[in-house]
Amino acid sequence: MYKEAPWQPGPKDLPFAISLINPHGDRHLAFNDEDGRFYRLWQYKSPEPLHTGQAILLRPSDIKFSMLWAMKHPTHPRSEALIDEVAVGAKAAVMHFAQAAQAPMQR
Repeated sequence: MYKEAPWQPGPKDLPFAISLINPHGDRHLAFNDEDGRFYRLWQYKSPEPLHTGQAILLRPSDIKFSMLWAMKHPTHPRSEALIDEVAVGAKAAVMHFAQAAQAPMQR
């Protein structure tokens, strides 16, 4: 599994108006307000479009951006898909934690 080295994006690394910078130095995201899509920001690569479900697993607190965007753009073709992706991501997160709670504790 790839372990991202901590880094802090500078102004040239932030291609969209909404940037979700993680203070731990990894898992930085951006949200393109024009197309309603999350992007994963990398230090040495171009921004990578993400399924909203993947973005939620990286940073669950960012569900809010998706829902606000969908409410502000109800007629946009991306709006319904964005809501569906939030549901898939939220379900995956709940299932992950439910399975983790059932697993025997390893010490």
